[in-house]
Amino acid sequence: MKSRLAACVILLALAAGLFCTLNFAASAHKNLPVDESGAYVLPAPLLKIASLEYSGLVSDLLFLRATVFYGGTMERVERPRVKDWEWHWMINLLDAASELDPYFYDLYYFANANISPAPGMLPAVNSMLEKGSRYRDWDWILPFYLGFNYYYQLQDNDKAVNFLMEGAKRPGAPTLLSTLAARLAYRGKRTENAILFLQEILRKTDDEDTQKVYKDRLGALIGIYQLEKAVALYRERFGALPLSLNDLLSQGIIQALPVDPYGGRFYLETDGSVKTTSNLVYAKDLNPEAEAK
Repeated sequence: MKSRLAACVILLALAAGLFCTLNFAASAHKNLPVDESGAYVLPAPLLKIASLEYSGLVSDLLFLRATVFYGGTMERVERPRVKDWEWHWMINLLDAASELDPYFYDLYYFANANISPAPGMLPAVNSMLEKGSRYRDWDWILPFYLGFNYYYQLQDNDKAVNFLMEGAKRPGAPTLLSTLAARLAYRGKRTENAILFLQEILRKTDDEDTQKVYKDRLGALIGIYQLEKAVALYRERFGALPLSLNDLLSQGIIQALPVDPYGGRFYLETDGSVKTTSNLVYAKDLNPEAEAK
């Protein structure tokens, strides 16, 4: 009898929690900030005191608030779609949530997939990932994300190698991590290694929206890699770098320029490296005229 009563109490508590969560989601849009003055996030130490023993639930609600807000920005027509202060407000929400529940994987996953590509947001995202990696010391995914961010985005090979080697020691880590760390130690094949990074991330990702983000990033890197190989072939054949990517076309080394999924344009730097005007950020989110073209 007592066990049945306890089970009923637990079910009622779960139902109440579900109701509160759904009610929060339904009313979240009404409480979202409309300008920077309304985007204050209570410091995590105060949130810990205020949440008492319900810090995990408060962490969930902060995460839900950030994701509901981000989802709402998809409906916008103005550009940039997300303002600078909104990126900072979202990362502050997620960071506060991670202070309340540092083991909450979805916080780090969402921040890395959706906020790290935004201009100037990568250091804050990396700081969150590093914190999560310390707490989730059995999880190789977060060091893997950090390895990619430091390697390709920040071009800091030493930190990238350290994080990859850390991830390689953890349970269930693929042998690819130690292989990449060894290759990075020689500071070569940057784009090729970055492609391997993203292919591994996609292999571990089921969410469709997140897959699109990484597939576009992978597509852009594959385009860069193809052009890098073409530039190397041109240099081998003619003993000098091409003046522009158009030289690759005119000499028949490539038949067409790859398409940047972000809407940018690939170009050649004076040192022979290949870049894109999008910087791996969707051009329509940064340039109001880009969407009309």
